[in-house]
Amino acid sequence: MKGKGLNFSNLIEVDENIFSSSFDVDPTVRHTVWSLTIGGFFTWLSIYGISQPMVQRYLTISEIRGARIAIWLNLPGLGTIVTVTTLAGLLIYGRYADCDPIQTKQVSAPDQLLPFYVMDALGSMPCLPGVFVAGIFSGAISTVSSGVNSLAAVTLEDIVKSYIKPDISEKWATKLAKILALSYGIACIILVSVVERLGAILQLSLSVFGVIGGPILGGAIAGLMTGLIAVFWIAVGAFLTKPPKKFAPFSVEGCTDLYYNATGKIWNETVTSNIQLLPNESNIFVIYRLSYMWYSAIGCLIVIVIGLIVSFLTGPHGKDDVKQDLISPLTRKVLALFTKVKDNKSVFPVEMVTNNNLRNSSYQPHGIDKAVQNDGVINIAYINETNTPVIAKSTGIASSFHAARM
Repeated sequence: MKGKGLNFSNLIEVDENIFSSSFDVDPTVRHTVWSLTIGGFFTWLSIYGISQPMVQRYLTISEIRGARIAIWLNLPGLGTIVTVTTLAGLLIYGRYADCDPIQTKQVSAPDQLLPFYVMDALGSMPCLPGVFVAGIFSGAISTVSSGVNSLAAVTLEDIVKSYIKPDISEKWATKLAKILALSYGIACIILVSVVERLGAILQLSLSVFGVIGGPILGGAIAGLMTGLIAVFWIAVGAFLTKPPKKFAPFSVEGCTDLYYNATGKIWNETVTSNIQLLPNESNIFVIYRLSYMWYSAIGCLIVIVIGLIVSFLTGPHGKDDVKQDLISPLTRKVLALFTKVKDNKSVFPVEMVTNNNLRNSSYQPHGIDKAVQNDGVINIAYINETNTPVIAKSTGIASSFHAARM
């Protein structure tokens, strides 16, 4: 296959081996449909659900409804970016499969292929390279700024105010937050030279999110520590042993035609292939060969399993010790379907009323005249056969509602 510029028809000629393992259930295969959908689900769930930068953004919105709208508006944009980058990868392979820029020393790392492709295929278009570079820098700066602010906020709230200076004034807290943000920013700049030597940046960042985000997504402390240690061990082991990566076939056979078409100059320099024999995978511990896309799912699963085992061995919490507002609405509804009270009548929550509702004098909870408020939350339930309203404790879940029929 010869390089023919920006042409989707080139993709028809892409070697079918690139797709042969797409539906392989082997978790050691780097990228498959399953690792990108199932593993990617846990990775993105940890990013959007519990990562400090995202939670900080949610808290800037006055209402939960606004946060939900923001997420829904974000999803189409994120899906578009992922789709476009995937197509860009196919286009890059279609253009350079027979003239690999890494083998010809045009670039030194896979992360440089996209900028190289933009300049090679689209560099003649006015302003486009500048817009491309501006887009990369704007996205990077936006992400880094969120992370720096989050680190400064966590340090101030969880370390300084909790252990060092609980009574710090707002004036000094503001100054300290700015100093911390500046310090973390300088640290990021210094660490750039280290990060660039650690391999592919995308894999590295998603691996870090998986190692940390997955266990945190799981929850409780016993499982959390076990999950962190286990996934950290897997990630470090994979980094040190460096399992071989399987790529689609490529060569330098088409370089003469490609460079003649792209530059108008005949390029006939002899290129010696630098492909090395891959190490035997059987010599590498199977855990270290797991795809980095599974790290978050593995961490979350370990936390849940270990947490359940520890809870079983130490004794579960009493039903009245679990706050209903810490359980998702969907889970409360599911629990309500399988719980019974002493009189064998099903009880389930109807709504949760917050202080925002109570400030509205016209608000009236469904089917109830009077309620007891605890910790800013009113939990309301009713017995479904008689529609009798029942006031429930704010510390209970559906299975802890004890009601007397009227």
